[in-house]
Amino acid sequence: MQHRQRATRRAAFVVITAAVAAVVGTTVSVVPQAAPAAGATQEVEAPDFASEVYGDPWDYSQTTDQNTDAVGTSASISGGKLRVALRSGDSVSLVDTVSGSLPYGRDGAVLPVDASRYKRLSFKMDQPFDRQIGAVYWWTCREKTSACGGGITFPVTPGSQVYDLPLTKASTLQAGRPWSGKIVAFRLDPVVLPAGKSGTALIDWTRLRGSGGSHAAYPPGTYGDAVVARRPRPVVDSPNVRQGVDLATRQRGTPWVFTNASAARGIGIENATILGYGASGMTARNSGAHPGDSQLSLPVSRFKADSYHHLSLEYTYDGPFSLAGTPGGGKMARLIWWDPSSTTPQIGNDVLTWSGQNARRIEIDLSKQDDLDEDALSPELGWNGRTISRLRFDPNEDPGALTWHLEAIHLRTDPSATRTTTVKFHDAAWVAGATATVSVAQSGSGKWQTIRSGVAVQQGTNSVRFDLGSRPAAKYRVRVAITHPGVATASASSTAVIAMRK
Repeated sequence: MQHRQRATRRAAFVVITAAVAAVVGTTVSVVPQAAPAAGATQEVEAPDFASEVYGDPWDYSQTTDQNTDAVGTSASISGGKLRVALRSGDSVSLVDTVSGSLPYGRDGAVLPVDASRYKRLSFKMDQPFDRQIGAVYWWTCREKTSACGGGITFPVTPGSQVYDLPLTKASTLQAGRPWSGKIVAFRLDPVVLPAGKSGTALIDWTRLRGSGGSHAAYPPGTYGDAVVARRPRPVVDSPNVRQGVDLATRQRGTPWVFTNASAARGIGIENATILGYGASGMTARNSGAHPGDSQLSLPVSRFKADSYHHLSLEYTYDGPFSLAGTPGGGKMARLIWWDPSSTTPQIGNDVLTWSGQNARRIEIDLSKQDDLDEDALSPELGWNGRTISRLRFDPNEDPGALTWHLEAIHLRTDPSATRTTTVKFHDAAWVAGATATVSVAQSGSGKWQTIRSGVAVQQGTNSVRFDLGSRPAAKYRVRVAITHPGVATASASSTAVIAMRK
């Protein structure tokens, strides 16, 4: 079947006449944290959304810091800066979501902004314009309609400046929704320009932050006679979603890792021509009567969806991202399945696939959301509680001759262990003298039990043994809290539960 395409919608450009927000016009040199000079004062880094929620600050040291497909104009990351083309419609979606898609990764529906904790936006930007303004927009709904949106404006100053914007001031954009609750989309328009004007902005860092000391706007570092000390950034490496039992491996002895032709044995392929296999996986081109409906029918024996619910995709394609219903668009994939109680295919919702350096391993827990497309056929039989008898993966819906590369498909169970397992973690902002406390809680419970405290945290991977002991056999989530001496404590939880057996 050929599925419909969806076009993205960006908010219309508006001429803004509202009052502007205050600006901190101080230029600073951001340097790595160093020992304070004699008489220097020390402050603790203010809570920062990207650091705490992603474990990765927006310092533009790597391409994961900004999905450039979610920038309104051409953009790139290099040399520790985000380069944004300034012209009418320029925008940087720092936190984004797209309604009608399965959220995953850093999607704001999965990882929203807690407006009660993060109340200011600070960033360092070098841009050429005077007597212009920038704007900040936010939304509390995935549809990003004006009714659930708010925002503020601010004046811009030529040259390299640090801007520190209070998000709790009167909201003057869209419906004027105040900065409160859970924010699922958050956008910075660096400079609002009329048609015909153009330039370039270089952004050194961005912080969606909480309160702190006199240098709360800034990242960790040394600023004159003040040192901003970094908070811990704990990351739980194990248990994780890639440690569960893989469906294809369990049923046929080998996973769907398409680096050679034998991995594709038994797979039915329609509306695509296979060009070869290699390090990037199966390379194919859309073709046939319906090139916008390439299909891979995966050979499976019946299995319980509740057990195999962690979907993982490693997939890339040539060319840019677009959701237009014309050649070059339709950059979305989807999973389709059948329950033996019905001959009706169950159409999974859109899985957006980003382009080039924005492409990441896609990991979706199908048990945690409404996984069916809004136009799914009746009867609607979602993933949870079903027996799956047939399975199909559609790599994209581009009606053009798109060339794509599928490296792997996995459907996994939760990871599991008998009586004992090893918890692994690291501190992405490690300092000497850091200590950790490791706790576990049964899935669905907020009652945490400490299994180790006072653990000396080493740079790199750290390991702690989790022994079930007298605890009941159940699924457990793991939490690691790390303390930097004299600074702060921060915690992070595992990306997956682990099923512990007696």
